[in-house]
Amino acid sequence: MFKSLPTMVWVIGATVAVAALSPAVGNVATTAPAPAAAPPPAQPPTAAAPSKAPPSKAKPSTPVDEPVVIKAGTTKLGQVAVDAEGFTVYMSILDGRDPSKSVCRSEACLAAWKPVYVKKAGIVAGAGVNQAKLGTLVRPDKDIQATLNGWPLYRFVKDKKPGDVLGEGLKGTWHVLSPEGKRLNAPR
Repeated sequence: MFKSLPTMVWVIGATVAVAALSPAVGNVATTAPAPAAAPPPAQPPTAAAPSKAPPSKAKPSTPVDEPVVIKAGTTKLGQVAVDAEGFTVYMSILDGRDPSKSVCRSEACLAAWKPVYVKKAGIVAGAGVNQAKLGTLVRPDKDIQATLNGWPLYRFVKDKKPGDVLGEGLKGTWHVLSPEGKRLNAPR
């Protein structure tokens, strides 16, 4: 069938080589390195695939600007001015109301008495408060603070839940306001 011995050796050698590279013949050793596997085809990213990238250290985008809401709320002292979350807002007798002026500027003061800041969306009256009584002032640091009846508004850091009035009367300076913007417990 084969015409020459060299042809027959070549055919047998080729058959052995194919058998050695075949995965079905696992015990045949070869000296030739195995061919490199082709990399899998690249998959385009899909919108549903979760990102494995590390979180960005860039500043988060500015949250949606919402207006400051000042409304009437009920506390153990009666009806007082509160913010949208129901936290009591306070005034200081050291501040000015005509014109509006805040003297709470030190780190210690600002740590205890958080100014009610107003962003671009402004300030609006909620239930029980007259919109005409609301306003703003520009603080020395150029931030804008909410006012009620001219009084700069603050939240007290120790008020932990809506309706707390822990700042009332502190140091004889800090007081809650009525929804009309008057000192609630003013001396007569």
